[in-house]
Amino acid sequence: MAVIKPFTGYLYNKHLRESGTIGKLVAPPYDVISRKQKEELAQEPYNIVQITLGRDQDDYQGAADRFRSWIKAGLVEKDNSSSFYIYEQEFELNPQLGKKVRTGFISLVRLEEFEKKVILPHEKTMPKYSQDRLLLLQAVKGNLEQIFGIFNDTSGKADEILEQNKRPEDKLFEFTDYQGTIHRLWRMSDLNSQAAIRKILNPRTIIIADGHHRYETSLQYRRQVREKLGDPLAPIPEDYVMMNLVNMKNPGLVILPTHRLVHGLPPEKVKSFFQKCEAFFEIKFFSNEREMEDFLLEAPPHTIGVYDKLQEVWGAITLKREEIMDERLGQNNVNRHLDTAILHELVLKEVLGIDDQAQAKNEYIDYLRGTKDVFAIAREENGYQLVFVLRPTPMEAVEQAVTHMQRMPQKSTYFYPKIWSGLVFYLFENSISGAAGESER
Repeated sequence: MAVIKPFTGYLYNKHLRESGTIGKLVAPPYDVISRKQKEELAQEPYNIVQITLGRDQDDYQGAADRFRSWIKAGLVEKDNSSSFYIYEQEFELNPQLGKKVRTGFISLVRLEEFEKKVILPHEKTMPKYSQDRLLLLQAVKGNLEQIFGIFNDTSGKADEILEQNKRPEDKLFEFTDYQGTIHRLWRMSDLNSQAAIRKILNPRTIIIADGHHRYETSLQYRRQVREKLGDPLAPIPEDYVMMNLVNMKNPGLVILPTHRLVHGLPPEKVKSFFQKCEAFFEIKFFSNEREMEDFLLEAPPHTIGVYDKLQEVWGAITLKREEIMDERLGQNNVNRHLDTAILHELVLKEVLGIDDQAQAKNEYIDYLRGTKDVFAIAREENGYQLVFVLRPTPMEAVEQAVTHMQRMPQKSTYFYPKIWSGLVFYLFENSISGAAGESER
């Protein structure tokens, strides 16, 4: 069902890869980079944020022209073979748990409309981000970042093939990021290994773990290009998107929570917050944040931590009865008992009055992904009123959501670590841009 294929990528040149410079050129994905972090990364004139986020005076074409100038100058060069690219990330969340290693591979994946149930989304998106990525895609005519996809290979054969191909002679580079994660990339050009991987993936579906906006943007861009070309029968480069694919059973696949920080609400909506929650939740209070965090480790299902910054109160709310969500969302909604669904439906909408439209526009809510510094950040920023601390969404819930084609609330999952940008690029050659390149294989 899923059609994947190797490709001849573009990479930072061999000197930059092997001189230890590569760590200064790569970056986290565009949507998790803060303004301060962008300024730090942009001090390096050839860091990929110069393209993915551009410069303040840029339009999108300016960023695209800059990238093409890097190719012309030889800073970015075309690889020498059609390959999959093995991408390994070694990281440590907790010293007591030791290191984890997540291995996937970067491939081209044929774009499919969601209704075909080949490529499956798992959570809602925020529309305002998609237009920005479309404008950059139209200018660059290529993929600068990988969408993160997961597939289910219970046999583990795909992982075995990747491990067998982590040969020293095929290693392209290694770097350590600011969080201590070690990133390694290998070229996998062995034809037999490629064929075996393609055979394993062919009958499977792919779940989008991260990059829903970019996937939806790629679908939209492909429609535009095909319309200009008269919708040819033959495949075109824009029919494919670059993805990093990881086996769902890979031991390094980790989901962290995304916390919610509320700001800008009229004071009367926040006043007596815990009292207002009593209609739906059991309430428990704590002396400090540590007590609350310890409680959340062993708390019953459907429990959410709360920090009322205005009153300097720490607490936890636990749903009284699952039937409350059955009645609100209906028993056909497979996501109705998710902590994020409970939070968005009962707390944000009902208790605080933040309706679906305001939630979709990201009004009144900031999202903080997978960090324990949520309280420190809330205290540093004067505007925050309430902080909601969530626990990770289980992988089983993700599978259930995509199986039923029902999207979770936005930012229900945070797959860690992120897939970094600047590793390898896919350019739409032989496209309407008129650039020459390899034909469809």
